[in-house]
Amino acid sequence: MSTAATATGAKGEHLEHQSTKIAPPPYENGSGSNSVKSDFYIPNADDKPPGVLKAEAVKALSGWQLWVAYIGIGLTSYVYSLDNGTTYAYLQQAAQAQNYSLYTAASVIQQVIIAIGKLPIAKLSDVFGRAQGYAVSLFFYVLGLIILAASPSFSAICAGQVFYAIGNTGTQIMQQIVVADAINTRYRGLATGLLSLPYVINFACSPLIVGHLGTAANWRWGYGMFCIVLPVAIAPIILALGLAQTEAKKKGIVEPHPYVKMGFGKGFIAFCNDVDAGGLFLLCAGWLLILLPLTLHTTAPNGWQTGYIIAMFVVGGVCLILCGLFEAFIAPEPIIRKRFITNRNVLIPAIVGFFDFYSFYLSWSSAYYFVVILRGWSNKDAIYFSNAQSLCLTVFGIAAGALNIFIRRYKWTFFAGSLIRMLGIGLMLAYRGAGATTAQLVIPQVIQGLGGGILGVELSVASQVSVPHQDVALVTALVLLVTEIGGACGTATLGAIQTTAIPSRLAQLLPNNPTAASAIVLSPFTATMTYPLGTPERDAMIEAWSFYMHRVLTVGIALSAVPIVLIPLINDYKLNNKQNVVEWSEEGKPIEKEEFNENRLKKSDSINGHT
Repeated sequence: MSTAATATGAKGEHLEHQSTKIAPPPYENGSGSNSVKSDFYIPNADDKPPGVLKAEAVKALSGWQLWVAYIGIGLTSYVYSLDNGTTYAYLQQAAQAQNYSLYTAASVIQQVIIAIGKLPIAKLSDVFGRAQGYAVSLFFYVLGLIILAASPSFSAICAGQVFYAIGNTGTQIMQQIVVADAINTRYRGLATGLLSLPYVINFACSPLIVGHLGTAANWRWGYGMFCIVLPVAIAPIILALGLAQTEAKKKGIVEPHPYVKMGFGKGFIAFCNDVDAGGLFLLCAGWLLILLPLTLHTTAPNGWQTGYIIAMFVVGGVCLILCGLFEAFIAPEPIIRKRFITNRNVLIPAIVGFFDFYSFYLSWSSAYYFVVILRGWSNKDAIYFSNAQSLCLTVFGIAAGALNIFIRRYKWTFFAGSLIRMLGIGLMLAYRGAGATTAQLVIPQVIQGLGGGILGVELSVASQVSVPHQDVALVTALVLLVTEIGGACGTATLGAIQTTAIPSRLAQLLPNNPTAASAIVLSPFTATMTYPLGTPERDAMIEAWSFYMHRVLTVGIALSAVPIVLIPLINDYKLNNKQNVVEWSEEGKPIEKEEFNENRLKKSDSINGHT
């Protein structure tokens, strides 16, 4: 819905193009009636789901509808970033009220659902429309927040996390998809970065809010606030997209989906097949059953030897194996398509995202409590520190997107981001001790944000521009799914190290005070107020957390080396003013066209009125 996109013209003419051999590229100006020929197959309009056709019709938004859409995207981005910048502190308080050692278990549940939930929301938006994708996400978002705000127990917190995660991830993927729908490849990196711009504002706002609401007495109000704010923020984009989709339907651009004619029962089954519900269930169950025991074993009666801990590992492994077999031989519409696996610009960014998020959650998730323990900072100051990396991720992500406009490449900035990220983790490892200055603590966060901002933008660009429009939603969801699974693995690994390293180290440092050691493990934030800096107990806390951080960051820096090896293997397509930069052969393999097709693109631009 950029200004360029609004000048599309008679989009329906393009959508009605019926060539079985060739469909014209999705130009942003002119109609699709041009006669530029290509030697490569592009799926025609008949291959596109109704939601994708509606999304293409949305490019015709103009006047007040366009401005409502802009406002809706901006408000949604702002509230989404405010939510992500504050609710993790509320979750820590909620978990501490029950049992802090279970905090990582709740985080793992949230992250796995965030990963898995992207695909059904993306598919729903392809089938029914982008407005419906936002609406479903909003419903689950608010439902989860209500449950969390009213939760009387840890099990209720986990239930709320499930619904909250579906809404959160749905909103994230819908923002990504709508930007990919509307913005051409040359400007998409900048647009993706701008979605995170509210983090700059909320860097100042979030700590102030958490300072008031992120306490044992007020954390429920933190969740409750978003039950009111979120519907107000997301309503404009739902309204704008819904009106555009209705207009497209009236003009005959989009026919009603076959689900509508099937009745509820058959339609529901068909939808489950389309979103690969069986594969998603097996994938979700497999990862949860493997990752949760890493944090739950400490509360089990016999630790690792407890029967249900062993059973979770076994059943989880079986579920993942069955998921692979189901996807290969049974699934009517598998989430992992062969053409995605054979496309290195989809496969490698997904793997890079996995390892980047794995190392990120190892280093970032532990930083908040670490500086509170190490330096005695207030809750507000610790949030500023924790959000410093998010601020830098945003600023440098926008800068990376802007750089793409001028250099029209992404591969080597992608590679540079991986090197910078690794440097930041290394510096954090070096300056983790009690003698570290404030600058030595903050600078590694800034450097990690620089590298991570570049990685996040180029990861999205590399995967999205290498597939045709009807695959953008699914590929975006797939890459983010793998990336978020990496984050869940990082949190689970963090919990496994935390629940073993800290108690054992405290037992060595406080052999004559097991009560204090136990209190520190169960409620570290409360312990920082009970044992001020300079007391033997606080010195033991600092030493135990430094020992723990050394282990965590050693794993993190090793994992951050994987992207450095893989990124040079991707295709470095030249970014253009089109919706994607590749054309597809009948075998579904990507073909670089930058060298031999550059003149053809210039010629077609001239034909379609480009300058």
